[in-house]
Amino acid sequence: RDLHSFPTRRSSDLIASGHAKYHSGFVGTAAAPTVGEVLTTTQGTWTNSPSGYAYAWKDCDSSGASCSAISGATNITYTIVSGDVGHTIASFVTATNSSGSTTQESNPTGVVTSSGGGVVAPPHNGSGVTVQWYWQIAATITTSQITTGTSSTANIFDTDEFADANSSGSNGDPNAPSTLVSDLHAANKYSICYVEACAYQTGFPDNALFAAADYGSSASQYQMAGYPTEWWFDTRGFASYVYGDSNSVLTGAAVNIAAAIAQRIAGCAAEGQDAIEPDDLDGYTNLSNTGAAGGGWGLTQAEAAGYEAWLAYTAHTDGLAIFQKNDGANTSVDVSHFDGMIIEECNHYADPCGSGGDNAQLYTAASKPVLNAEYTQDSETTGAFCPADISAGLTGALFDVNLAGGTDSPCQTGSGYTYP
Repeated sequence: RDLHSFPTRRSSDLIASGHAKYHSGFVGTAAAPTVGEVLTTTQGTWTNSPSGYAYAWKDCDSSGASCSAISGATNITYTIVSGDVGHTIASFVTATNSSGSTTQESNPTGVVTSSGGGVVAPPHNGSGVTVQWYWQIAATITTSQITTGTSSTANIFDTDEFADANSSGSNGDPNAPSTLVSDLHAANKYSICYVEACAYQTGFPDNALFAAADYGSSASQYQMAGYPTEWWFDTRGFASYVYGDSNSVLTGAAVNIAAAIAQRIAGCAAEGQDAIEPDDLDGYTNLSNTGAAGGGWGLTQAEAAGYEAWLAYTAHTDGLAIFQKNDGANTSVDVSHFDGMIIEECNHYADPCGSGGDNAQLYTAASKPVLNAEYTQDSETTGAFCPADISAGLTGALFDVNLAGGTDSPCQTGSGYTYP
């Protein structure tokens, strides 16, 4: 669908002062856009022989004013994400010739809603909401953790997909609504589903979905350093994947990995979860157990970006939001497709959290939550890192590194959020 088209230019060159904004109606469902919908703009018709065109997309307020650029959205198409809910969207095309450049803006869309795509946007700090998160994936959440104690005031819970399951299908993945997730929603809590996305780990109930070639047949070359029961997936075949592009082709082991991980993501949706946390996205930055680069496979940042785009599109197709897990180097390309970010130890490693390093500020600027975990094993204290996290608009908390329900010291107490 064309979001808009441009009129013929009437100015003597492309540097025209006082040029009126072009207004046109939208076609298709752009008048009532929803999460997951792909908007398409056009190059338009210009006089005076432009030599090139550039594209940008902006989130605007509900009246179409106060627009701000969507980071990374520089293509002729844009896929609406949960962070756009409540905004209108406009496209901008800049034409350039020897005289300079001129930008033409479209009419804004209608206000974006989550219906249709089904994605529930996560809460973020601001507008009367203070976000607190609780993260536990090595032990099953109990009812008392939802209703009493420090965790009871958290408005985001991040829990394990398999621990949350009421039942599973023949593939080993959850296949029915989760009682835990229902309890979280009833208590006005947003539910994130932890998914191991980038490594094979022994003991998972759906491991039969993966072929030995997907993780190097358990060879030491592909084993995670320090983790004797985990091996990096061969995700090189995601390199050319483009978010939402049906013509993108996966190659090699990526074909089977995608089929298996898609079933894990569908399991989160079956449980009624709101979002996924795909772990270990940054394999390309890790040496394997033998010291081989890129998890033993020679993985690259571009391959990770392709896989992350595939994960985001698959999650959104299943009605789930998605959080970028670490991999700060890809934040600039992920932020337009992801709905929030989860980072670990950014204060401990002095990235810092709110600028540079993990680039969390790209998410906070887009009104998307950034959840930071610091660990007692690093001798961190809330007094040391919470002031910086709060100042940067991040949601920080201190946990034990095993995430088994021990230490839970949030930087702020959650308030102001009602689950939709």
